[in-house]
Amino acid sequence: MRKYPATLVRVFENKLKAGADADSDITFDQADLEQATEELDIDVRQVLEIPSAYSSTRALPDEITEHGYVDIEPTDSDDEETYRFIKE
Repeated sequence: MRKYPATLVRVFENKLKAGADADSDITFDQADLEQATEELDIDVRQVLEIPSAYSSTRALPDEITEHGYVDIEPTDSDDEETYRFIKE
């Protein structure tokens, strides 16, 4: 499972580098997860299992919580499965 926290941290870092506002929720999707696993050279069969594993059941990695984010939740998007890092 150590692949999962590393992937989430990379997604989070990539979003911040791309200009995401660290004072609000940060949205990500399957493509973001796939990009992170590719960058880290990690093999995860179903990348959408990663946010599902953390939604309200596991603590986010420290590299994310230190910015005030406490959980991951699905968004209300009809287009595709998207998630967001949410603040307290």
